[in-house]
Amino acid sequence: MMKIGIVTDSVSNLPQEFQEKENIKVLPVTIRFGNEVYQEGVNLLPQDFYRMLETVDEVPWISAPASREFLEMFESMRQEGFEGAVCILSCRICQSYNQVCEARDFARPFPAVVVDSHLATMSQGFMVMEAARAAEQGLAITDIVERVWQIRKQVHFYGLAGMLHYLVRSGHLSKGSAYMKALLNIQQLITIDKETGEFIPAGKVKHRQGGYDFIKNQMEQAAASGGKLHAAVLHANEADEADRLYQSLSGSLDCAEIYLQDLSPAVVCHLGPGVVGASYFVENGSGQQ
Repeated sequence: MMKIGIVTDSVSNLPQEFQEKENIKVLPVTIRFGNEVYQEGVNLLPQDFYRMLETVDEVPWISAPASREFLEMFESMRQEGFEGAVCILSCRICQSYNQVCEARDFARPFPAVVVDSHLATMSQGFMVMEAARAAEQGLAITDIVERVWQIRKQVHFYGLAGMLHYLVRSGHLSKGSAYMKALLNIQQLITIDKETGEFIPAGKVKHRQGGYDFIKNQMEQAAASGGKLHAAVLHANEADEADRLYQSLSGSLDCAEIYLQDLSPAVVCHLGPGVVGASYFVENGSGQQ
């Protein structure tokens, strides 16, 4: 039985306890505020990130771990006794996918298979978690990758945007549309396009509770297939609202697991503070909406 390791980056929003338990290798994304450079989860925690956001006028610059860092990780894994790796990253949020592909080509004969998640947040995180569980069961690399692709088809993310001008800055919403929504106090729902990996509008509601009801309804429909529901509530500096949504979902839905997580600062650079949402998938169900 081959010992297969799992690699990802910090935009996957993995629960810390799971990351440590399964020995998942997570490389941090770099965030630059002016001349100051930080690595999320290393020397930049979410609460520090939000304080710093208040001091700058421009969206911070983000970048992927360098291919050299991935190559060094592969060598470290080889020394730990791993005989291969499955790497799950996105080509959209910060180009980690491109960097790890370059490292993979130099890491041979150490076998590393790279999967483009096309996702972020715990939507990517759930793919990583299921890959780790499959590796723990002793599955071959090809079978682990097949499991990851199945989760990618089933996983979903829906959220409520906070500060609409961040969506305008990142090109996810037009300035005119944002102005009208703010004027009429309309709340913008967002999701992730699985083909492009982009955050896109998913509808609108008249108040935030309507958005949370929408998210809960989507999860109930997915769980109606009878499979096991896996969920995570995510937020960007909205701990109280996120906790209320978490309590609502965990109290009314039969979840195999449910987490409450801060959004990755790198993702918040795209969406802005104030986001509350959920990633989820149904195991052994269609997961289709």
